[in-house]
Amino acid sequence: MQTAAETAVPAPPQLEPWQDDFSTIYRSGRFDHLWYAARYPDVGLTDLSPLEHYVKYGARLGRQPRPDFPGTPDEAVDGSYVNPFAAWIRARAETEPAPAWNRPVVSVLCITYNQEAFIRQTLDSILSQRTDFPFELIVGDDRSSDGTAEIIAEYATRHPNLVAILRPENVGVVKNLDDIAGRVSGEYVAICEGDDYWTDPDKLQRQFDYMQQRPEYTLCYHPVKVVYEDMPAVEEQYPEHPNPQPSLSDLVAHNFIQTNSVFYRWRYRGGERLEIGRGIIPADWYIHLMHAEVGRIGFLPQVMGVYRKHAGGMWAAFDTVLARHKRLGKSEIEFYRQLRGHFGGRYAAEYEATQKRIFRRLAEAYLDEEDPARLAQLIEDHPDIAEAALNELGLTAADRPRQDPAALRTWIEDQLTVSVVVTSYNHVGTIRRCLDGVLGQRGLFRMQVVIGDDRSTDGTAEIIEEYRLRHPDRITVRSRERNLGMLQNMRDCVAACTGRFVAFCEGDDYWISNRKIGLQLRMLRTDPALDMCFNWVLLHHVANGSYIPHEEQGRYQTGPISFPVLARAPLTANFSACFYRAEALRRVPEAFYDEKGAADWLMNLYIADKGRIAFLREILSVYTIQTKGQWSGLDETIKNLLIGQYQKRFATIFGEGRGFEKFEVGCTIAELDAELPDAFARAHLEAPQDRVWAEIQDGQVVFTGWIVAANREKATLVAEIDGVVQRIPVDVHRPDVIAAVTGDMPTTMEEARCGFQFVLPYALHLEVLLRIEVAHEVMPWLSIILTHRVKKTDRQAA
Repeated sequence: MQTAAETAVPAPPQLEPWQDDFSTIYRSGRFDHLWYAARYPDVGLTDLSPLEHYVKYGARLGRQPRPDFPGTPDEAVDGSYVNPFAAWIRARAETEPAPAWNRPVVSVLCITYNQEAFIRQTLDSILSQRTDFPFELIVGDDRSSDGTAEIIAEYATRHPNLVAILRPENVGVVKNLDDIAGRVSGEYVAICEGDDYWTDPDKLQRQFDYMQQRPEYTLCYHPVKVVYEDMPAVEEQYPEHPNPQPSLSDLVAHNFIQTNSVFYRWRYRGGERLEIGRGIIPADWYIHLMHAEVGRIGFLPQVMGVYRKHAGGMWAAFDTVLARHKRLGKSEIEFYRQLRGHFGGRYAAEYEATQKRIFRRLAEAYLDEEDPARLAQLIEDHPDIAEAALNELGLTAADRPRQDPAALRTWIEDQLTVSVVVTSYNHVGTIRRCLDGVLGQRGLFRMQVVIGDDRSTDGTAEIIEEYRLRHPDRITVRSRERNLGMLQNMRDCVAACTGRFVAFCEGDDYWISNRKIGLQLRMLRTDPALDMCFNWVLLHHVANGSYIPHEEQGRYQTGPISFPVLARAPLTANFSACFYRAEALRRVPEAFYDEKGAADWLMNLYIADKGRIAFLREILSVYTIQTKGQWSGLDETIKNLLIGQYQKRFATIFGEGRGFEKFEVGCTIAELDAELPDAFARAHLEAPQDRVWAEIQDGQVVFTGWIVAANREKATLVAEIDGVVQRIPVDVHRPDVIAAVTGDMPTTMEEARCGFQFVLPYALHLEVLLRIEVAHEVMPWLSIILTHRVKKTDRQAA
């Protein structure tokens, strides 16, 4: 509903001169936002849009608003400077015909598809808006088959300001929106999709008044209520915690503007054209960003609309992010590709990284699913990022075949070759299960199975031969004239491996996931510095039939494992959980295979000594604990005694201070550059202490302390360890520190969070640089150098 005053637009508010110039230039559509941002990149160092920068500063500096308009610097001495571009536009306007008296001031866009159950409420909420200006409603129905189009046509006969676009064929959400956006007549645009609705009859008027008073704002929004059709008792607000002063950077990071809350000062009224029909998704976020690029973002706190979530919604069909990427990934990548050319290039690197992240997620899925056809199509669709993304996946892009799935499969398998070593001795009851788990692995890689049966006497060899005959292209059996023992059997098998990667599965163990190799292979190929990884192990205690996850491994998250951590105990559990880069495995000295009592623990220490290892927190394999096992069959007391003996032996191999024995760590602390100014923050490192030796047994050094920023804002500790930067939250509850520093007890729990604690692995030597960040300002703090000395036992001292 429009009021009787719909043909009369109220007089605009009094504006500052620069606001008047902004309004004049923006409404003309003649300012080249992209060119100005690229031509004068210092604009990107401010929070101003290109046009606001031009009208406030650029024009006076003689900068050009577009390539074909000359710049005129401010040489006036009496304050009479006139913006030349705004003056030129006003002069042209005097000779141009006046706009039609009944031309809509606001255009409302509504797209629909099979929304018969909701469309009446949507249309009523729009057409009942109370305004003192004329508005139009443009509805694009995308060939609905449920009666939606008939309802729209019915409303159009009763409301002359409703423009009904009833399509003869389905064109999709984006093209539907793109088409009706091209029919806009108003200076302002609002959007409400056919399953949402507005709850405030003054919504349009409120947003119009807000924008009239602020010509430098190009869009504004408000919170909405979120309702769920299948959960009527559940209601939410979006955004939950809105920022009252949002910036372009905020919107770049996250789309917090719900579509039916937005109100634009429409950018595309001059020479520019909105082109979202090129497969860009999400289209609404794209339009938000295009307007935030050229002006400010406004916020009205009133909840004035409802966003309805239901099974027929566009995003409801996707249970996971990957499912969405599989359906819409091409359009999502195109979304970020288009944005790379905007904002003066400020966010180009982040957008390219996001493009590659989506590409990699899809590529990983196609590798897991052995789908070279879809992978080939993905590469063809995105040639500008494909090479770099494939390199990040660990696939060398040189000589990659084009548009041929079969050739692409071969090219991938040539690079991802995995040898699986299966060692067995009298495993007649378990070897089938072991081999079935190995041969059942899935993914795009080539697998060689090298079996070393150590002269079994129970029928194991016959079963292995049966499998070899069924899989002659995959299985190689190493013949044995005599029993070699576990390590010599393994050495011979490793020597026969031809793959770039090597995995193990002992004959009485087995893999319970057909993606074990694929997951571990992903860890190594995407991290060239990683030499080995191992998965979480399920322990099968044969004596009582129980299956228990490895308790010690369960204390760790997926990620790197340091040498001192591995030195404490045989964390890797057994060979059947381990996956290696073949070149790292070949660096293990031959002496390992002659070492009495050596097994996976010592081998992995050799790997960790020269390279990096990591843990994968997924239970992928079963380690069988049985009474006759060489290690698993031992009593726990004997195991602990042996571990102690092994640690003493390992200390002679790898050297003191590696975590095998008790030792003391001392540190030297120095201020970085200069003393931390009290005007920035006060801080104290409580541990480790300067020039004080402290005993550690587990190879871990604990850092504790506190930071109180002068302005009481949240601080972050930035630690640099061997060139790697870690951001450590300062969030430990320390009311004692606040009371001591400020003289007052903290009033809230949050106010008292000024302490920090973190742990770093120590191995031979450790250097740490600490900096403090407050409100995006970073100040140097401390340099910490840690060294060690081995504690002498009483016998050694004597």
